[in-house]
Amino acid sequence: MRYAFIQIVLFNFFSALMVAQETENLVHNGGFEDYVDCPIKMSNLNRDTEYWNAPTLGTTDYFNECSKTKLGIPMNFKGKQEALEGKGYVGLYLFAPKDYREYIQVALFSTLKKGHRYRLSLSLSLSEKSDGAVMDMGAVFSEKPLSVHTKRQLSNAMLSAQPIKTTHAKSFLNTGFYDDKTNWTLVSLDIVAKGFENNLVLGNFKSNGGSRYIDFRNNPSKPEGYSYYYVDNVVLEYLGPDYKPNRSYVLEHVNFDFDRFELLPKAKQNLKEVYEYLSKNPQLKVDISGHTDHLGSDEYNESLSKQRANTVAKYLVRLGLEKKRITYKGYGNKKPLDSTLTDKARQKNRRVEFVMTKFEE
Repeated sequence: MRYAFIQIVLFNFFSALMVAQETENLVHNGGFEDYVDCPIKMSNLNRDTEYWNAPTLGTTDYFNECSKTKLGIPMNFKGKQEALEGKGYVGLYLFAPKDYREYIQVALFSTLKKGHRYRLSLSLSLSEKSDGAVMDMGAVFSEKPLSVHTKRQLSNAMLSAQPIKTTHAKSFLNTGFYDDKTNWTLVSLDIVAKGFENNLVLGNFKSNGGSRYIDFRNNPSKPEGYSYYYVDNVVLEYLGPDYKPNRSYVLEHVNFDFDRFELLPKAKQNLKEVYEYLSKNPQLKVDISGHTDHLGSDEYNESLSKQRANTVAKYLVRLGLEKKRITYKGYGNKKPLDSTLTDKARQKNRRVEFVMTKFEE
């Protein structure tokens, strides 16, 4: 009995740990606190930082309070800036003559889930010695780390030509130029994952001609100027699934044991995500359908599938969803996902699906 109790405690602990990891930062060393060596030379990102590196020939810099050279904090070769948090940050050119660019990339803790939403945020500050400011800071996700032999901008055309699968560049939301040389500016963007994203690349993916740039020097006869930014506190957080109205979804981790209709722990966590989505979208209701495998009589399977749908409906009500926003029905084994007579197919067919539609009082 005692052994069984310990097993239950451990199971609950690791289940809670997995849930907690869903809400944590998915970026390794997002605050740039972990380093291999205290920086003493410029263009040192690849050599000195943990997890981060440059995907191109651009020479990105790493700064830390431990350094007694021009790579220190707050004073360094580009001006003065305290770290947002901790003792480290990175610096890179988002705009420079002849489309020169610098980027940073990092592996994620886990592959992003297809069809699920994520929020990426970071803080940046314009260095004091910059000639101008930009409005263009973006992100690209890739299946594997990039290694591109160029010092110029990584355009979408160049990214598409890579043998590694990548997303198109997406810009952070902004309300003006990133021109603050004293304070940190927080920027963010939301994405819906395609399901292959294991790596994150940050920088300006536009050419000089395509970038929104303001030159502080007010002298058009001078060559193109520079915009050099400090970057700190990169965070990628999980927001939940991206459900579309009038589309059928199979509830993840709600495949029932044979002849059972109890919810497993992972199923409850998935239903919490459904509930949270419905809570944020009060204009929607949910239609739940239960299903079984082909074993058993039609009458019994219809009853069992209805019990499974009802179990899901009751759990959503327990979480706080109004009953009037829920309908449910059992279909027995009339709508199998897999008609092959295998154990794997039967497991797949023991499921619950749902459709979100417009809710009217």
